Amino acid sequence: MPTLRLTDAAVKRLRKPDQGRAEYWDSHTRGFGLRYSASGVRSWVVITRSLQAGHWQQQRVTLGQYPALSLAEARQKAEQAKTLAKQGDDPAVAVRDEQQRRVEDSRNTFAAVRAEFLSKYRGRQNRRPAPSTLSEMTRVLSANDFAAWRDVPLAKLSKRDVLDALDGIVGRGAETMANRTLAYLKLLFGWAQERGIIETNPTADIKKPGGEISRDRVLSADELRLVWIASASESSQFNSIVRLLMLTGQRLNEVAQLRWSEIDETEVIWRLPAERAKNHREHVVPLTKPVLAILETRKRTQEQLATPDRPAPKLVFTTTGETPFSGFSRGKSLLDARINKSLSTARPETEPPPTLPPWRLHDIRRSVATHMAEDLRIAPHVIEACLNHISGTKAGVAGVYNRALHLDERRDAMEAWSQHLSRLTARERCPEPSTFRPDVTL
Repeated sequence: MPTLRLTDAAVKRLRKPDQGRAEYWDSHTRGFGLRYSASGVRSWVVITRSLQAGHWQQQRVTLGQYPALSLAEARQKAEQAKTLAKQGDDPAVAVRDEQQRRVEDSRNTFAAVRAEFLSKYRGRQNRRPAPSTLSEMTRVLSANDFAAWRDVPLAKLSKRDVLDALDGIVGRGAETMANRTLAYLKLLFGWAQERGIIETNPTADIKKPGGEISRDRVLSADELRLVWIASASESSQFNSIVRLLMLTGQRLNEVAQLRWSEIDETEVIWRLPAERAKNHREHVVPLTKPVLAILETRKRTQEQLATPDRPAPKLVFTTTGETPFSGFSRGKSLLDARINKSLSTARPETEPPPTLPPWRLHDIRRSVATHMAEDLRIAPHVIEACLNHISGTKAGVAGVYNRALHLDERRDAMEAWSQHLSRLTARERCPEPSTFRPDVTL
């Protein structure tokens, strides 16, 4: 059994034995050595004296294989094993426990835990997130910001790793997205901690990395008219979605993922199931003639494209026949371009062309509610019932006992809004920039 000072260079110079195995013992750390077998496997070992069955006995403990376990790491483990043995503990058990933890860590990578989290997570009242929320969680947690984390054990991700990822998102100007990302990471790591996958949550005390501006953008009557005219093409699914948003005031994902089975032609309503609603409450939307016209156009188009091998889809808006429409960014860019082009043609060429102030699709919902209240004087509780929004008159304890559907009031309100929107969008003049109303807060 050769004894030598084990160094990185010395270990690399060792020759594989022709048969059996050779053991090389370190002259620096007593009882620590390297076992080299004819098969080429090199394992670190340490000899200790541990208490077994009331007697101190010599024990050989395998620490790990080289080069996966470096010389420095192996030497440190050897010292730890000898310390455990002196205390009466079995170092072999400690080594096996650590190896088992490594196995668990390698199995519980970020990608693996993320997939399990998205398939099993339950939020408030032990319910699964709404499909739109789950889709957003999946999109954010699967972003390129976490590509380097994919095969990293979740237990190895530190607070510094999380902060670096968030700093990258903030650095490209997406501060609101950074805050949303942190919120979803907190859910994932908290869920993993509850499951015993990790012992500590690296996101526990991280504050929001970015600032957020409360959205209060409300499109004026002239702006609504511009959006309506620019979305005139019936062949564009995006345009049809925009018009349904303007006519109904419902949420974007709820409209974009509309299914034909939710349309009740007998009662002339759209019955949104609780599992698709953001607030997990079934919602009924009375359908006006302009809405029915859009739906009828979509149905005719799908029926014309249907074949025996590919029947008409179950979704109202879809490009694949199986998944909901998803081209919102491109559709919004094209819509804005048409709006700004219509504005520029109404101005002399010598003057800078006006543009529509920045807006988002979700602003339409806020705009519908605002104009219902300000222009039509519709009661707040009816507007909330129309939009399936829980606050004010429907929030808290009142929401538990006030289950009135207000169907008649809803139908009257939606019909009044449809006629009002028709009047707003029927004007032929193109608005001057000065006629844009300032943002209005609900």
